[in-house]
Amino acid sequence: MTGEIDPGALAMLRRLIGHGPLTRPELGTALGLSRASTSPIVNDLVRRGLVAEVSTAPRGGRGRPVALLDLDDENFAVAGLEIGSERVLAGVYTLRGRLLLRNERTVEFDAANPRGLLRHAAAALHEALDTVGQEGRRLLGVGVSVGGLVDATSGTIKYAPILGWRDVALRAGVAEAFGGGVPVLLDNDANFAALAEQRQRRRDGLAATSLVYLSGTYGISAGIITGERLWRGERGLAGEVGHLIVDPDGRACVCGRRGCLDTRASMSAIIAVGLERATAKRRAGVEPDGVAEGVDRLVALAQAGDDGVVDALREAGTWLGRGAALVAAILDPRVVVLGGHYARLAPWMTEPAREAFRTALLMPASDYDELEVSGLDAWAPVEGAALAALISMAEGVQALP
Repeated sequence: MTGEIDPGALAMLRRLIGHGPLTRPELGTALGLSRASTSPIVNDLVRRGLVAEVSTAPRGGRGRPVALLDLDDENFAVAGLEIGSERVLAGVYTLRGRLLLRNERTVEFDAANPRGLLRHAAAALHEALDTVGQEGRRLLGVGVSVGGLVDATSGTIKYAPILGWRDVALRAGVAEAFGGGVPVLLDNDANFAALAEQRQRRRDGLAATSLVYLSGTYGISAGIITGERLWRGERGLAGEVGHLIVDPDGRACVCGRRGCLDTRASMSAIIAVGLERATAKRRAGVEPDGVAEGVDRLVALAQAGDDGVVDALREAGTWLGRGAALVAAILDPRVVVLGGHYARLAPWMTEPAREAFRTALLMPASDYDELEVSGLDAWAPVEGAALAALISMAEGVQALP
């Protein structure tokens, strides 16, 4: 069923995405609707296959089971795709975020041939969706994640250093490669990962009204949640915190300046310095084939007690904490979350990062955990991209099914 979209139905979907499951009275109260107004909207969404009634144990452990409303997990799917220089990742999820399938492809990257990489990406997604299609689900949308400066409104990569791309109309390219059958949206990896982190925190019963997610994949980007919503800035380019200057007389950066946070705490910088300082040179080996392999080597060396690597990771953690404090001073979030590969290196980086963070804050706060490590894995941008596709539908960008 398509046509004019009921604003009440969209508001209900958004509430369930962010805060479900809920009872009918809780849902109506949250939206300012009477019971008489709530029921027709709920019934319409149930008929469309978007909302379902689920039973749960009695609240407080007594009485009858409680009937709750939540997103229907049986009829539809949303997909996320991450395009990188080393690999493309595709994931398919139910409306409640349950993973249905993941697919990963290693790619031979050619910066001069975006279409070649898009073909790999489309193939990875098709392989995932073919399996899901056997369950009879309908795909509602695809989110595409890329590291770099992204104009989400036009679907254009303004600048992706890891890919060597400038002004690439990626959303149109993915839609074409995918056949144009479903809506496609585009954003950077930190923004999508922040959405996934926000949902996970809500599920864990933690505050999620404001947070900053620092990506640890290629360069350092920030996904910013404020007022419970993703904030992209006036031109959609907010969050490029890797180019905050933390060491004015420091190392040269790819942006042409010196002392950017990226030069001290990005994954490429951490890997280069860590392997250079490795005590066990023969174990460090030749230059790693990409970020993931480089992090694998650092983890192995640090776990083996290599003093040079451990010291390099602690030093990088200190710089990261200083950079995170700058971000916190500007945005004053509830929490700064270290994600991506930072989570893998957390055993060696977190303590010095927190110490530097607390020292650098103008007014250290004591009423919340200031710097945390994400519980999500490296697939967070993919999960968040799929979630963004669902949110886009609930914001009325496309007709409801």
